[in-house]
Amino acid sequence: MSSLSILRPDLLTIGNRSYRINPSSLPGLESTNTQQHQVYREEEEADYYTNNFDDGNNDDDDDEPSCKPQQQRSTKESEAKTQTVHKEQPPVEDDDTIDFLAKENMYVCEMDIASAFYGVLIGKNAENKHKLESETNAQIVFPRRDEIGTVKIRSRTKANVQSARTRIEIIIDRSRQMQPFTHFLSIPICQSSSSINLKQKYEEFKKSVLEQCSDERGITNELFQQVNKLHLTIGTLVLLSKSEINYIKETLQECTKTLLKTIMLTDKERFIVQLKGLEFMNDDPGFVDVLYAKVQLVDQTNSNRLQNFLDRLNEELVNTGLMKQKFDRIKLHVTLMNSLLRKDDTGILEAQKTTRGRVKNQERESFDAKKVLRLFGQFDFGQIELNELHLSIMHEPDRQTGYYGCETKILLKPIN
Repeated sequence: MSSLSILRPDLLTIGNRSYRINPSSLPGLESTNTQQHQVYREEEEADYYTNNFDDGNNDDDDDEPSCKPQQQRSTKESEAKTQTVHKEQPPVEDDDTIDFLAKENMYVCEMDIASAFYGVLIGKNAENKHKLESETNAQIVFPRRDEIGTVKIRSRTKANVQSARTRIEIIIDRSRQMQPFTHFLSIPICQSSSSINLKQKYEEFKKSVLEQCSDERGITNELFQQVNKLHLTIGTLVLLSKSEINYIKETLQECTKTLLKTIMLTDKERFIVQLKGLEFMNDDPGFVDVLYAKVQLVDQTNSNRLQNFLDRLNEELVNTGLMKQKFDRIKLHVTLMNSLLRKDDTGILEAQKTTRGRVKNQERESFDAKKVLRLFGQFDFGQIELNELHLSIMHEPDRQTGYYGCETKILLKPIN
């Protein structure tokens, strides 16, 4: 190890604590399987899903105070995926989440953990569980198969309980990165009464492209997104229990309330956007997988309000540990054509994502968009007011609205 790496070691932050990263390996992640899920196909994900986890690496400040509720610890994964905390004891500090049972002379902590993570924590023949208990000098008790409850950590010292809890949090964080997405944060485009004109413009665009560009390679009706599903994607999440869903819902409520108060200063302010112009995801217009409409905020005073709002919200959700950050800034766009839609016109795919983002038995067929861009590159879809922010469910479409199922909705209007 170089002197520089000793002076500036990698750090792992959990809650308000930071730990030095030492070489080690987490137990049993390579052999863990998950159940298959139906997954919303996010257009920015290049490849999709298989049944088993893959060995190998995942390729994948603001001065304002945090606005999320302080109810759940979060972990930030180190860039070194094959390293974790080892032989590091967290400081013994006041911690009201750890109780002392005087009669048993024992410290006890309860963790609300989604049952999807029990397998990786226990391991084959309970090997992972025994290793954790041995290395932390703590007892870890899981609910029985037919029970719903918390995971309990017990030890004679508070430091041992804290150490075991930290190790469990790290394992869960790494395992979560390899789970398929279950929810996504979205802003519907065509779910309000003011969207009639935009719907008509989109149908006009679709008809014109099919009439004038159908002779181009790969241009078919199946490429186009359903008009009722048009949306802005803010981020994707892995939520595996009711408590995780409720935590994100509460975080969204608190954060949006705080942010909207600072961004929308008067009752008349709204997020009104214009969809005009086309762009594509890759660098070759002859081999395109995703074609989208550019989004511009109609606001002469401060054209960055929407961007700032979404970036701040994204930052807070990433800090929960339940949403993975892909980019520093949200890319404002509305997907119009997607090659993944050839195989599933609902935009939902039953499959799973590998740790490397590779696809097995699910190959995309690109399309030639050169003529579409030449003829319709400046197409104006019109203006629309963004009314709601949805925590959308990836595998449950709403049959009444034609949009995606929803856990919660938040109005994007000034807060009095």
